[in-house]
Amino acid sequence: MTRKITWLPLTGMLLLLLALPGLPGCGQVFLDPGPNPAHIQVKLWAKVPERLKQYSSEWIYWDWGLNLVKASGPDPALPPTVKQNFNTIPNTNPLVRDTTFLAPPGKHKFLLQVYGYANRERGEHSGPVILLRHTETLELDLPPGGSYTIQRRLGGD
Repeated sequence: MTRKITWLPLTGMLLLLLALPGLPGCGQVFLDPGPNPAHIQVKLWAKVPERLKQYSSEWIYWDWGLNLVKASGPDPALPPTVKQNFNTIPNTNPLVRDTTFLAPPGKHKFLLQVYGYANRERGEHSGPVILLRHTETLELDLPPGGSYTIQRRLGGD
């Protein structure tokens, strides 16, 4: 007798593992911006258009953040001034954020990433399908204690 493997429980576990860094107490690792950091305020409004949803009440999840771009290795996440979740934000459409990040002063490249997705079934399998994707690199020269504002409106109807 052969058994079919259902991927739904495995996908659920994968999504849970992806969400763990953003859960309270699990602690996402952020870049240490050093003394007298600059402030980057991100005013974000992002919405997956209704026409991309399979049905009107479909849950939309979001991953987003601001990272320092490094020449080699992973791009570390900038710390927010107010603790919050940046991964697997559920059932939110539109995503509205006004977040200030601490950044090292000087001339650096920063990566703003925003992903809106739905968990969809495909035959016996299910998993995330990206419906809105925005990646943007900004080169900024920030003085110690200085500030900069990024304002983006993405997607919508």
